[in-house]
Amino acid sequence: MPTEIKAAQWEPESPDEHIRGVSILLPVQDRGGFVFMLAYTKKENADSDLFLQVLNDQIHRLADSFGKEANPQHRFEQFLGALNETLSSHVRDGRFVLPIEHVHALVGVASSRQMFLSGTGELTALFLHKKPSQRYQIFNLFRGIQTEQSLPTWEKPFAVVLDGDLHPGDVFCVCDRDLQQAIPPEELNQILCTLPPVSSVEKIRQYFSHKDGLLLTVVKVGGPELSVSTLDARSAMAKADVSVDEFQRMESETHDLLEDQRPKLSSLVQSLVAWIKHRTQSKSRILQDLNARDSSLVAIKRVGRMLWRVLFFLGKRSWKHTTQAIKTLSNEQERTRLKKRIRLSKETGLERIKQAVRRTQRIPRATKFLLLGIGVAVVVLVVGISFLSQSQARSAEEKTYQERLTTIDDLMERAGGAVIYKDEDQARSLYMNAETLISELPTDTPERASKAAALTTDLENALDEIRHVVTIPNPPLLGDLANLSDGVFGNSLIEREGQLFVFGSDGRIYTFNRETKRFEVTIGDDAKASPALSASEEEGRLYFLGEDGNVYFVSPEDATLEATGAGSNTWVDLEAYASRLYVLRPSTGGQEGQILRFDRSGSKFSGESNWITSRTVSFDSAISLAVDGNVYVLMKNGNITRFASGSEEGWDVGVVDPAITNATKMWTSPESNYLYILEPATNRLIVFEKESGEFVVQYRSGAFASLTDFVVDEEGYTIYLLAGSKIYSIAASHIK
Repeated sequence: MPTEIKAAQWEPESPDEHIRGVSILLPVQDRGGFVFMLAYTKKENADSDLFLQVLNDQIHRLADSFGKEANPQHRFEQFLGALNETLSSHVRDGRFVLPIEHVHALVGVASSRQMFLSGTGELTALFLHKKPSQRYQIFNLFRGIQTEQSLPTWEKPFAVVLDGDLHPGDVFCVCDRDLQQAIPPEELNQILCTLPPVSSVEKIRQYFSHKDGLLLTVVKVGGPELSVSTLDARSAMAKADVSVDEFQRMESETHDLLEDQRPKLSSLVQSLVAWIKHRTQSKSRILQDLNARDSSLVAIKRVGRMLWRVLFFLGKRSWKHTTQAIKTLSNEQERTRLKKRIRLSKETGLERIKQAVRRTQRIPRATKFLLLGIGVAVVVLVVGISFLSQSQARSAEEKTYQERLTTIDDLMERAGGAVIYKDEDQARSLYMNAETLISELPTDTPERASKAAALTTDLENALDEIRHVVTIPNPPLLGDLANLSDGVFGNSLIEREGQLFVFGSDGRIYTFNRETKRFEVTIGDDAKASPALSASEEEGRLYFLGEDGNVYFVSPEDATLEATGAGSNTWVDLEAYASRLYVLRPSTGGQEGQILRFDRSGSKFSGESNWITSRTVSFDSAISLAVDGNVYVLMKNGNITRFASGSEEGWDVGVVDPAITNATKMWTSPESNYLYILEPATNRLIVFEKESGEFVVQYRSGAFASLTDFVVDEEGYTIYLLAGSKIYSIAASHIK
């Protein structure tokens, strides 16, 4: 079993030495190992610098998070998943343009008894395994990586993971040069096997020109004893040096043994406390009852009965003495005799006090100091025992707290590994267990409160990944109605041929001018109507349902609006499609819910008919509809029902976490493959795949306060959201 892992890397000593990449070697705290990385690119430019910086940041995060209780395999796989995702997203976003063939990199962890590696490109990665026969078996690990990874791509550049056990005497060497070509194999193996890592890198450096850059890292596993055949360093040492080393080792062991046998005050105090606790527990029946978990109620009852008897006895005696005193004071002779006794008692008591003082003064000074010392010792002992008990209680509580933190970290790491393997159900279960433990953490100090808050934040960020949450901290603001009309908010939003129309809470209709980034009044006071509940657009025509229950036709070119002749106070949403108007009426006041269809004739609608012919779902909470040939009806709790030719179809949407409880709007189009649901209460927009109903993603931002409506421009990969008086735009990253 390995007892120690040592490592070293070459660090340039001359300013003339040109380094073409980066080499990092970081110790793993409390694990006796190292995290290492070596990488370079074929060409040096701004893109390659950014790539190397990403590797540098990720490897430092791995070292910082590699705790004592971390599972090396899970932690390394989690690190590779994050690294691959970061690199691929940078390439997709165009942050750097770098051919994958120009990249040569290796990352790894050597910890405890195992080593994990992954890489891409071409590097020299030699592993010398010491066999029981004291001979070495040599492996070129990068050939294994290249064999398993046939065609590396930026979607997953570090795709292959090599892992294996470490044994005493094993040596690992990674370099950007072909060491086996530059150094004779026998000399190279002798250097790596016999020299410690620091000396190995210095010796190998001598085989190259001082101007040639060199990236080199050597990791070596120590053992309980040194091999004579392969690690012949001791035979090369002078005997005097060996004797001095042996003497220093024996001196250190002797000092440790003597230190263990030395009497310590803390041991004496601990023994005394244990004896007192034993005597107290063996003689006190009440303490035994209190310490017994199952008999605590019995002990409380027993103490209560004892206190009642004491109080009853004291009350009885007090009553007896009080009655006797009243009888005595009622007799004149008895009162006179009592006064004489009190006066005599005072004189006698005063005389006794004086005698006691005189006796005290006659006590020798040494005796006084002795008594004082005994008193001080008793006080110190009592205070010390009390402090020690409190310290032990705090120590036990701190140990429990640290064990709980370790359990939380383990659950988080296992959940992260499950995410990497696409097992979201297992990851969600582990995260829920971690959430329960975090909620039970004590927060009685600022440090603990800060730790609990940090764990909660980490947990929320991790949950967002399996919840498919895209958080947008600062969405771009297109325009604000408050710049034109203070106190006005937008009720509905429509896009027509690249123009955005906002139906305001004041009854006006505004157009957003993209050039000036400001709103302009399209229909104002002369043709102002009731504020809009919902709006729709078809072939350039705009319609909206007013709060007064009427449906209006809007002509932005003429700056006019006209009632269509259709309307009802029970309608909540409308959609124009194929020269028809579809209106949603929920179930209210004993009237069954229905989708009403009207035929369009010019700017008027007529021929009202009940479109739904067969359904089982209740329309009590129906809130919005969307039409693309089929009709989709949204309920307030997020359930969606699909109708085809007037009949309900068997179709459901996927599960969203957290669940939808207060949806308000829905949108789709004949050309779209998605359904979009708006929930203002949680500041989010939720997307489902229309054909299968599978949940895709949810966009969320703290800036989305008071959301009322939205439209989607899928050709432009943009979503516009109306929040109060403001219009935001976000990228529709789910569209492929």
